Amino acid sequence: MTANGKNPLQGTGGGSLRTGECHSCGECCKTVNMTVVRDITIQQHGSLEELELYLSFRGIRVVGSDEKRNQLYYSMDLPCSELTKDNKCRVHDSPQKPLICHRFPSSKEDIEDIPECGYSFQPERHL
Repeated sequence: MTANGKNPLQGTGGGSLRTGECHSCGECCKTVNMTVVRDITIQQHGSLEELELYLSFRGIRVVGSDEKRNQLYYSMDLPCSELTKDNKCRVHDSPQKPLICHRFPSSKEDIEDIPECGYSFQPERHL
């Protein structure tokens, strides 16, 4: 719940309902994920392979591509400044916690590589 009493998770998950709770493992706080415009970015670099090479020198990985949505997905290992050495979030239960952190994970893909995550996704049922 956010400070205004609303559930920031309502409507996330793309047709699935997020269940479970945070186990405070900190794994989701160790990377930064970004979405960029696919066709323009590849055009600027000449090819996807050339882009991946360029980004690899900066510690950034291309982790996905969606041609239909014209999106590329990047990830880089960059821990959050609020993550302590024992993987706890300094702002977990405070109003300073960013909305994106409240909403994470928003899809099952967000946690595919985090087996210790306490969240899972179930198909939404409509009456």
